[in-house]
Amino acid sequence: QPVIKVCGVTNAEDAAAAAEAGANLVGMILWPRAKRSIPATTARQVAAAARGGGAEPVAVFVDEDAATIARVCEECEVRIAQLHGDGARAALEGLPPGLAAIWVLHADKAGRVQSALPPSPGTPRWLIVDSLQGGSGEAFDWRQLRAAAPDLAQHSSHGWLLAGGLTPDTVAEAIATAAPTGVDVSSGVCSPDGLKKDLGKVQRY
Repeated sequence: QPVIKVCGVTNAEDAAAAAEAGANLVGMILWPRAKRSIPATTARQVAAAARGGGAEPVAVFVDEDAATIARVCEECEVRIAQLHGDGARAALEGLPPGLAAIWVLHADKAGRVQSALPPSPGTPRWLIVDSLQGGSGEAFDWRQLRAAAPDLAQHSSHGWLLAGGLTPDTVAEAIATAAPTGVDVSSGVCSPDGLKKDLGKVQRY
């Protein structure tokens, strides 16, 4: 059974629904400049709703330093930080021991990974391979990743997740093609406003 992460959740209701629909990880964006960003007070409610449904909440950061990431995660009662940009990735070594990390890699349209792997293999809990413009809903060629999969798996303790343009209609093919440990979806399960999650899409996923 692949691990399922629903990202860009903006409210507690969506977090509870995603967990109930079977999501293992519920991501929320704490980087203030993102379209689906939420304040720490809302993030606490989202985290509590995710945990209440049996999912683990994840806080997403882009260019924050280790101290900021640790402080915000503590405020939101979140134990997993997703390191999305160069600044946040550089914070990996400085995170406190109780805070797990997800390290994001970016692949070009051909599916070639363009980002550096984490400096200490096995340190992040998960790796995510996303399109160059993460969160944009753009897909890329998944076939290239199948060959890279064993190497990706070695660099994390729990495996790697495929992201980038996944929808309920493409996710089965993506898993069969790239053989990831799991999948990560955001814009592919959004309602037309791009902010709230479309419950039907989350359940089909």
